[in-house]
Amino acid sequence: MSFDTDTYLKAKKARQEDLARRVDRAENFDEIFELVKRVVEEELGAHRAGLTLVLVNMPSTVGAYHPVGANIIVANKSLINGLQSVTKNPREINAFVFMILLHEYLHSLGYLDEAEVRKISERVSSSALGSNHPTVKLASANWLEMYPQLQSLSQQPFSRDFEVVQKFDSSSTSYIG
Repeated sequence: MSFDTDTYLKAKKARQEDLARRVDRAENFDEIFELVKRVVEEELGAHRAGLTLVLVNMPSTVGAYHPVGANIIVANKSLINGLQSVTKNPREINAFVFMILLHEYLHSLGYLDEAEVRKISERVSSSALGSNHPTVKLASANWLEMYPQLQSLSQQPFSRDFEVVQKFDSSSTSYIG
């Protein structure tokens, strides 16, 4: 049996296009996060279940964070809302959400060094979605340079109000019905 490079490359490209299309068309945080988990498991062989997403208004310099040892990802609600008003392009918004969830999911898996997580995020995004997908650029770029209109949110204080996203990491949740 011989290895057919052309067949492999075509299959890889088809997989990238399918995953990119799914990210681009996702309709909520849960759909995007399920793709994040799938990509990380396929690319790194790592998985973690049982995370909760919390939305909080924060300065625009913070996209999201994962408190070490916790089962939550805290995402910047005002930044996501601001991006939705700056660009009406769902593909860009989903790419941003994918990137911050991927970044924080890697932290939840024990990757703690910021520079390392940025590199891994870029590599995983490129391999899974193709090097031209917006997530690849977002993984290594400064979003405030890409979207300077979001600078006005930089003075936004951390809010004490939060919103727990009800349907998130649904594949890890068992239901009794």
